[in-house]
Amino acid sequence: MIARGTGLEITRTDLNEAMAGIKAQLQSLSPARVLQAQRQMLDRLIETKLLLTKATDADRAASKKVADLRITALKVDAGSPEAFDRQLKTLGMTETNLSASIMQGATAQAVLQRELKVTVTDAEAKQYYDTHTFEFEQPQMVRVSHILIFTVDPITHAALPGAQLEARRKLCENLVKVARAGTDFAALAKKYSEDPGSKANGGELLPFPRGQMSPEIDAVAFSMTNNQVSDVITTSIGYQIIKLMKKIPPKKTDYLTAIANIKQGLTQQKTDQLGLVYLEGLKKAAAVEILDPELKPTAATDSDTPGPEPAAAPKP
Repeated sequence: MIARGTGLEITRTDLNEAMAGIKAQLQSLSPARVLQAQRQMLDRLIETKLLLTKATDADRAASKKVADLRITALKVDAGSPEAFDRQLKTLGMTETNLSASIMQGATAQAVLQRELKVTVTDAEAKQYYDTHTFEFEQPQMVRVSHILIFTVDPITHAALPGAQLEARRKLCENLVKVARAGTDFAALAKKYSEDPGSKANGGELLPFPRGQMSPEIDAVAFSMTNNQVSDVITTSIGYQIIKLMKKIPPKKTDYLTAIANIKQGLTQQKTDQLGLVYLEGLKKAAAVEILDPELKPTAATDSDTPGPEPAAAPKP
């Protein structure tokens, strides 16, 4: 056990499971920063468990819907069920425990908002919309399918030998020819593409604006016409061929469409601001004690310095 209080026990296993979601982020941090992240995560676990003791059936039911919607969105973002499963395995998680983690966080948040009686008025939402117009403007986007043939080792990123590069270039040039001749591009992507995230989906990527992809891809994608197949594009990781599926014109989200998300964001802001004192009161009332000396806060800045956020969701 590493922390305890009235009706509260947290084990090292609990902390390790919570840290699993940010394992990739921790690899680039110094030991001191990793320890700081563990302290922050432990504090978050303590707060969550204390809030869960106040949860109602209505809080849990609402949070179950949040978790279901989040899982569905993650599967769509991953591109395929197989890609989603691979992401979960990388994090050492299953869909069941990911859903449980999301639900716990959503339940704790619902309790905190209810306890603090946080509300956001229509007037506040409208003021935010009028003063943050850039947030509701979507630039022109494109939806493409692509075929990626690596010119570097996908693990070490070392350049492949010249003979392999020549063979791969010839393969790509041939793929361009047969795609332009009418062969189904999605079938070619499924057979030849080395992009694990889109291969099973026929190479299709999520729509993207200028600046999100490499400059080489941007320059070609935004100059093409619908259903056009590009020449071979050389990027830092490989040869790529793209087919433009659709150009999506810029648009602005109207206020009535945006109001729900605005209120959600403003509610979160108010909750964060008001919650600090409330949560400290809960911890004092429960006589929370951190038993592991290394995990005890060593300075006031320990809780103020931002560390990695827990990954409520795997990244595609």
